[in-house]
Amino acid sequence: MSNIYQNALDSQNAPNLGALVKTLATDIDEIWKEAREQGLGTDYVNEHPVIRLYLEQMVFLNKSGSITDGQNTYSKAYMSCTAKVE
Repeated sequence: MSNIYQNALDSQNAPNLGALVKTLATDIDEIWKEAREQGLGTDYVNEHPVIRLYLEQMVFLNKSGSITDGQNTYSKAYMSCTAKVE
């Protein structure tokens, strides 16, 4: 089984949007598994750090700039995924 957190970190260098989407589609099943184990739902999945990193790379590959929200969620997501890999 692949490590969704490592996949998210690796996604930051992905050059191909199609491959990125396919990997996310696989990883999201694991995120839902985490959510169910914790009794959580859609908000947990939507705000998951793995999702955040994938979305940032998708926006970058689409040449749409970057996602900004003033709360530095990219750095928090990146650090969270790094901690899960170590």
